[in-house]
Amino acid sequence: MGALKKFEQRLEGFVNGAFAKVFKSEVQPVEIAGALQRECDNNASIWNRDRTVVPNDFIVELSAHDHERLSPYSGQLGTELAGMVREYAQAQRYSFMGPLNVQLERADDLDTGLYRVRSRIQASPDVAQAQQAPHQQPPAAPYGGRPPQQPWQPQPSQAPVPPPPSGPPAPSV
Repeated sequence: MGALKKFEQRLEGFVNGAFAKVFKSEVQPVEIAGALQRECDNNASIWNRDRTVVPNDFIVELSAHDHERLSPYSGQLGTELAGMVREYAQAQRYSFMGPLNVQLERADDLDTGLYRVRSRIQASPDVAQAQQAPHQQPPAAPYGGRPPQQPWQPQPSQAPVPPPPSGPPAPSV
């Protein structure tokens, strides 16, 4: 992450923190949605010319008061927020390595109105298994009822062939 992006995040945290402390406002779901979008943008990883991967597993840490207020709706809210992230990712041409997941957690060190977002790229189980499995060729199927043959291996030559003599050609008689 560039220095400018870090500065922007610190400034945003300072301003949001100051307003939250002065006005004691509660966290609103729309604020969380915006934070999830920024988390995607800030952690986008370009894999190739056609694919930019973003986090798909998000944990939103809320103050005790905000968590208590939103936790009865956490399942539905997580689903709604994941849908919003999916739509945003499609608009930005981002892709995910696995299913989207948004969870709300309580953080006792946060004041009312403050929140933190943690994210990671979590590969789906089938992708993770494919990456962990050794790459082996499947055994060849029998052809014409014959057992499969061993792969070709070079055989050592019997005797080296001497190189042709160098020099002028021999006179013919």
